[in-house]
Amino acid sequence: MKFKSRLQAALLIAGAASFAVMAVCWFFKDIGFFYSLGITALTVFTHVVIRFAGAAIATAMPKRIKSPDNPVYRVGRREQALYKKLGFKKLKSFAPTYDPREFDFSARTPRELVSNSCHAGLTHAIIAVLSFLPIFYALPFGSVWIFVITSLAAACADGYFVLVQRYNRPRYQKLAERAERSDKQQEDIS
Repeated sequence: MKFKSRLQAALLIAGAASFAVMAVCWFFKDIGFFYSLGITALTVFTHVVIRFAGAAIATAMPKRIKSPDNPVYRVGRREQALYKKLGFKKLKSFAPTYDPREFDFSARTPRELVSNSCHAGLTHAIIAVLSFLPIFYALPFGSVWIFVITSLAAACADGYFVLVQRYNRPRYQKLAERAERSDKQQEDIS
């Protein structure tokens, strides 16, 4: 199997490892440590599955929902000012990219970058919402606060990636507008 990125490989390995640990711990569930380790592995596995499910859901959504023309994807001046005030330019440099080819300036047109940004933002928003599903594990296992805290942490992590896409989108749109003007000028000259 060829991976799109190291991040994808790490996610798949983490999911498989947590599933294996969960399966082994199930046989020793009467021992407190293994019981806790098994529940932790189950939660990690669920969060890995949620990431892949979120991507599949976003991909399956109608194109009109993922369209850059959708008002949901507009980034206002106040929002841009907030990103500037928060120093988001520096913060976004720490964000890993799941598939770097999707945002490769040499391989993608500016319009594709805008579209990929909308799709990635939608994917992370879906994942952020789905991140609260493990709270239902509190029903059979108890300790609701542990599941709330881990779900909230996972949702915040994906919320960060939504913000990264919202921060980048106006820059991609400016590139796309410049490219369209340049193409139009080339057509006028021809």
